[in-house]
Amino acid sequence: MPEPDETVNETKTMLEERLARERASSQSGRLIGGGQIPKGIFDQISLVAFVLDCNLRIMRFNNAAERLFGKRFGDVQGKAYFECVPVLSEINHDHAFQRAIALGAPAEVKEVSLVNLESRRQLFFDFEIDPILDEAGRLAGISVIGLDVTERVKLRRKLARQNEDLIALNQVSNALRRTMDLEKAFCIIASALTSQEGGGYDHAMIFLVDQERENIVGQIAVDSVGLRDAWAIWRDLTRHDGPLQKTLEATQPVLARRWGDLTKTVRQIKLPMNDSSSVLVHAVKTGHTVTQETRNEEGLSHLRLQPEVFKHFAMTSFAAAPLLTDTEAIGVVVVDSSSRPRKFSPERLTMLEMFANQAALAINNGIIFANVLDRAQRDSLTRLYNHGHFQDQLKIELERSRRYSYPVSLIMLDIDHFKKFNDNFGHQTGDLVLKQMALVLAAGLRVSDVVARYGGEEFAMLLPQTSHENAVELATRLCAGVSRKVVVQGPKGERLNVTASFGVATYPQHAAEPAALVSIADDALYAAKDQGRNRVVSANNLPPPGSTTVNLTSQTSSGTSVPAMSQTSAGTSVAPGPPTLDLSKTLPPPSSVRRIPRPSASSSDITQSFPTDAAGETESGETSVPATERERGGRKTFKVTDHLTPPKHRTDTMPPTMIELPRKSSHAETDRERPPTRAPRRSAKHKKK
Repeated sequence: MPEPDETVNETKTMLEERLARERASSQSGRLIGGGQIPKGIFDQISLVAFVLDCNLRIMRFNNAAERLFGKRFGDVQGKAYFECVPVLSEINHDHAFQRAIALGAPAEVKEVSLVNLESRRQLFFDFEIDPILDEAGRLAGISVIGLDVTERVKLRRKLARQNEDLIALNQVSNALRRTMDLEKAFCIIASALTSQEGGGYDHAMIFLVDQERENIVGQIAVDSVGLRDAWAIWRDLTRHDGPLQKTLEATQPVLARRWGDLTKTVRQIKLPMNDSSSVLVHAVKTGHTVTQETRNEEGLSHLRLQPEVFKHFAMTSFAAAPLLTDTEAIGVVVVDSSSRPRKFSPERLTMLEMFANQAALAINNGIIFANVLDRAQRDSLTRLYNHGHFQDQLKIELERSRRYSYPVSLIMLDIDHFKKFNDNFGHQTGDLVLKQMALVLAAGLRVSDVVARYGGEEFAMLLPQTSHENAVELATRLCAGVSRKVVVQGPKGERLNVTASFGVATYPQHAAEPAALVSIADDALYAAKDQGRNRVVSANNLPPPGSTTVNLTSQTSSGTSVPAMSQTSAGTSVAPGPPTLDLSKTLPPPSSVRRIPRPSASSSDITQSFPTDAAGETESGETSVPATERERGGRKTFKVTDHLTPPKHRTDTMPPTMIELPRKSSHAETDRERPPTRAPRRSAKHKKK
């Protein structure tokens, strides 16, 4: 049996502890609004709530706070929050607690990220901090109440993400509007998908269906780049008119090499459209996006990517979105996110398909523009560049050569006796000759060279950064190649050999302007015609500027013309063969010989200017100019009347002569009007009347 004194003492101690607990409970109750708050209500509210005194010690802690912070109230009561619940420092990161105590004013902290220790989920809270007064009106502490705003933050971030995607899509659309170049459009679209705002994918690849819709061919591949860098790339691409690779090499040399290697790899991939096991073919045929997840979930496990793709790209997390137009799919865009494996959410797939639709529109417009431009710049028969594009490139290359001081050579060539192919064997045979000639010429040139069908059976080759000697050497090889390789079969199976004559001129050695360079190369071409065709003549072998060459032929009694003499204004004379005529007394000096302009009117107009009788002579007895031109040695020649020779040089024994006039190119010459015929001199009898 315990002693009575001991029992009294124990009872007294228990009463004192109870009174102390009630006093503390009353104190904490007064901290929340000056009165006792039922503990059940405080603990059962879903808001996170706790109370701190002025020394930042925890005075109250509800059940929601216990679940969030993983601490029981009994374990933290009366202790400083930073010692027992360090996670509360996230709320007080900018001293919001101290500011509320010092100023006695409310404060708030928005979207504090906390991790629930039970579920390990990341949560977001908005905290309201209010000062608490005791019964005497003095500041006793602060109350902190937190509202869970996790769903609101997720929704806001989702909207922000979509807004960034729309901004990136708008930037891509603006960049695509500034260029119609197909390769640049590929680069803009692919780099947008690998940018952080456009998707942040590791790689982006574009494949297109060919025109026959038989194969899917790779076009471009790029890797990840920040959007700010992508904007700079797009700006450079749209400001420069050069091709994609040259523009990247000039502005982004490191990127050009890296993307060039990736693109070279992708362009080697060619998939037949009848491959039913290909992911890309399935996306094109069905018009649906295929991902790593949908391939396994929708019974498409038989679909696979090509080994060439896996060889260079990880592709553990990928998506293939079709490029859809109004009528059909023209290709597929493939993105890879293997470095950060993640599921393609519906939102991400929707954004990818939006990019794919924008890409399809731009690519389709680029294809149409490329086809129209190709038809405008190329000859439909030979597929070489036409005369207009050649003239544009000639001006551009000469301007560039003036800037960088390098030579530009020009080769003009003409198929020998081309008219006989059309007249004797039909125009279809002539077309075959032109096609084979185009193939031989295009195969012998560099990528930077320009070969064009100048007009009719005449071709032109523009050779930047090529000296005159190298151009002559190339023309010599092409001349031999044409005579050896260009062989067509006639309608009856006969073998028809083809030859061509070449003329070579170089800027600035022979001319300083485009028209002058073409004219000199054309003169060299017709010099090759005069010398027997199937040969190359350099502009170095032409007579100096200002000299005049007169080729004369004597006419035999049978009516055939025989070469007689070649005389230049420099005073030299060359007699190619008999008969040799001494014309020193019968011909005027070359400067007094008037060149007859090429007739621009019809034969009837010429007859009216030179009335003739049945014998072909004029009323004054002089020989008339024939209405049609005759071809001799590849040049257009005119029969010259005797009235061109002054009376003192005329002689009855002088044979009729033919003066050979150099012919300008059909594209360079302009028709000039015939000088008016001088009226006959009126006699004295008429004067009197």
